[in-house]
Amino acid sequence: MLEFVPFNKIDSGQWDDFCLISDDAWFRHSSAGIKFCLGADSLNENLSFGIFENNKLLAVMAIVKQLIAGEKDLYEFAMTGTPTPGPAFNNELSEKQKNKILAAIFKEVDKIARDRNVAYSKFFIDPLSAGFLDKPNNYNPFLKLGCNDISLTTNIVDLSLTEEELFKKIRDTYQDEIKSAAGSGLSVIFFDKDNIDAKVFEIYKNIYFSAAGREVGNVSRWNATFQLIKQGNAVLALEKNKDGESVGGVIFFTYKNNAHYASGATIPDFKKKRGIGHLSQWEIIKYLKVHNFGHYELGWNFYPVISDKVHSQKEINISLFKSGFGGKVLPLFRGEKFFSAEYLRKKKAALTDEYIRSYL
Repeated sequence: MLEFVPFNKIDSGQWDDFCLISDDAWFRHSSAGIKFCLGADSLNENLSFGIFENNKLLAVMAIVKQLIAGEKDLYEFAMTGTPTPGPAFNNELSEKQKNKILAAIFKEVDKIARDRNVAYSKFFIDPLSAGFLDKPNNYNPFLKLGCNDISLTTNIVDLSLTEEELFKKIRDTYQDEIKSAAGSGLSVIFFDKDNIDAKVFEIYKNIYFSAAGREVGNVSRWNATFQLIKQGNAVLALEKNKDGESVGGVIFFTYKNNAHYASGATIPDFKKKRGIGHLSQWEIIKYLKVHNFGHYELGWNFYPVISDKVHSQKEINISLFKSGFGGKVLPLFRGEKFFSAEYLRKKKAALTDEYIRSYL
């Protein structure tokens, strides 16, 4: 008989050892990933659980309750700005066993949603998990679980290629931008758990605030991000001009042997500097290759359609930029589930209005 055990009743070492081995798990499944989401907002609630049978851990479900952005009393399951990852399974399970447990997990998720006043959730298969990269799914597993299909695509660079091959795969115009930026004296310095400090991290925060035109993000989220770097689950890349001034930066998550672009910003006065963002991405790719990483996910591709969100032209342009660095375009399977009829009507009506304003 399956037993559902809350996260706080499972030894964190057992949880993380399971995630390190499971082919379905990546950073967001780990205790560090969950704690990062909790640290982003003190109101977030950890409702993650493990599934045991005969004292054997068969699967883990990382799930966090948080306020829906822009709402006062409506909640969703999400990992800050990312959907909830699908469950990670014990590698020894057969497909038949996984499907049985998957159905039981989502039945439990439905129950938690009802008990915790959760109106909505998005789920996704993490494309950086070994199981997906080794054998990409050819269908969306969330459809059979009562979810609407909100799938996208994502860009993942295969770092097993030589540096020469990687550069050739970059968009031709971007190659020229990279060469121009390097020739003008721009350079990139990396800060990880061994050399990061509060002063350096503050530099990146100020760049981010300058780019946004105001202070964004709460103190808890910034502290949680800093802790991720100190713990070895993220790296900061600072871009400097020829005078040594920091003019841009990127933070990327690292887990197992893969990496994911998390955030980036450039001081407004330097945004028009030729190749400034292109060089940082190329230097990150080289850094990851030297440090024996296998894949780098630059970001998801957004389109002018009605999905879980109507993406702005700015968001579409950003995803177009990220698609130019030689990454292979892979499916990003996602599903959304509504637990509230009222919120379903409200969200779909708002999306329709936004799409009409933006594209019709």
